[in-house]
Amino acid sequence: MTNNFRDRIISLLDAMSAGAYERDEVIGLSLLAALSGESIFLLGVPGVGKSMVARRLKMAFRDARSFEYLMSRFSTPDEIFGPVSISKLKDGDTYERVTDGYLPTADIVFLDEIWKAGPSIQNSLLTAINEKIFRNGDKDLKLPLKGIISASNELPAEGEGLEALWDRFLIRYIVRPIGDRLNFRALLSGKSAEPSVDRELAFSDEEYRSLISSSRDIDVPESIMDFIYNLRTLIVRQAQENDSDEHEVPYVSDRRWKKILGIMRMSALLNGRCQVDYSDCLLMEHMIWDHDNQIPKVGKDICEELAKTILKDSMTWPVTRHQTSPSSRSGQEEFFSPDGVHYIIDAGGESLRIRISDYNKLTPEAVPGRFVGNDLVDLAGESEVTFLIKSPRSGAVAINNYVYRLRKKNAVAVSCADASMSSSAIGGAGLMLAEFRRQVEDNVFLADIQHYSLMTKTLQKYNGRG
Repeated sequence: MTNNFRDRIISLLDAMSAGAYERDEVIGLSLLAALSGESIFLLGVPGVGKSMVARRLKMAFRDARSFEYLMSRFSTPDEIFGPVSISKLKDGDTYERVTDGYLPTADIVFLDEIWKAGPSIQNSLLTAINEKIFRNGDKDLKLPLKGIISASNELPAEGEGLEALWDRFLIRYIVRPIGDRLNFRALLSGKSAEPSVDRELAFSDEEYRSLISSSRDIDVPESIMDFIYNLRTLIVRQAQENDSDEHEVPYVSDRRWKKILGIMRMSALLNGRCQVDYSDCLLMEHMIWDHDNQIPKVGKDICEELAKTILKDSMTWPVTRHQTSPSSRSGQEEFFSPDGVHYIIDAGGESLRIRISDYNKLTPEAVPGRFVGNDLVDLAGESEVTFLIKSPRSGAVAINNYVYRLRKKNAVAVSCADASMSSSAIGGAGLMLAEFRRQVEDNVFLADIQHYSLMTKTLQKYNGRG
């Protein structure tokens, strides 16, 4: 997958979010869920735009059909899945529903007040969400369903058999009223024009199937697999210690962990990467809570374990030094070269050099690399290896588990790193911290970097800066 595809995602999200103040993240997560073949639950009071998210999600798919329904305790399966065909029942004694225009023929489904659904509706929804199949008479219909967006102003009540349905909604997001004063004023004074999405930006059914297949090939570094296992172990231990209060700690099944990793893989793919990085791990804050009171603790646990993993990984990184004032010269693909022999790699707050000849030898398959001097990245024999290096896509260099960019012609140095990390000499831990910030800022499905201040503070604490 290339950066051109990532640009398409950014343009698509910009179009879908037009005029929807403070809804960029939830629209992005809804798109991520649908492209992963998963469903999302929105918790929020009436009037915060939950149904709007579903209508805009439909725009992401070409010729998509949608179905919306407001549940009540009196809702019947006929209203969701279609009425029974009287003619087929009369002529052939066949119990079959007329599904056209109902949930079984929809690409995007929005079900409001989902927890009011009766048992017969719930059972059919379970099969539809999990297997994308609807049993109609004696036939199994393969559903075109991309994802279901459900909504409510409350979580499912206990003791009413809703646990299985609740578990099917992989992403869970709280939609809050607009908080910023200027955004609220813009909402009040703005015209309610419907957004539009260019057809070429929307996904065809063929592209959708291809994405699902391609996401399974996205690499997951060992460090991230270790993080997931350590977080799972922590949650299990906390559950054992708090068995008297099951609301304190979420229950995350093995099936759910597998689906979470699937979301992370899709996030990497749609961001133009060939492997999962640490920014994708932050998506977990929306996937491993059962009760809203768990959210602060879940967020803290993710930060703690992720910070430990990042800094442990950083211990294998060599110290690099800043390269100053290189003169400009365009390379073959308009990459920055100070001398016609090297390209410049922007790694957080650092500038590294790599020989153009070495860069041209790189493939998506990792090969041994080393540092020669303070800032020269070089290919190496097995006996000299200090890291693994590859080119996952044009204009990018991956060193160990982290992807860096070649500086484009006349581009300025990367500025996402903290000033404290941009000194003339920086250790592996500092380099990794700066790179993590860049990853977060580059991930189109995450909130603004300010949202992850707890993660930044935790990293600084473990790095001895806090």
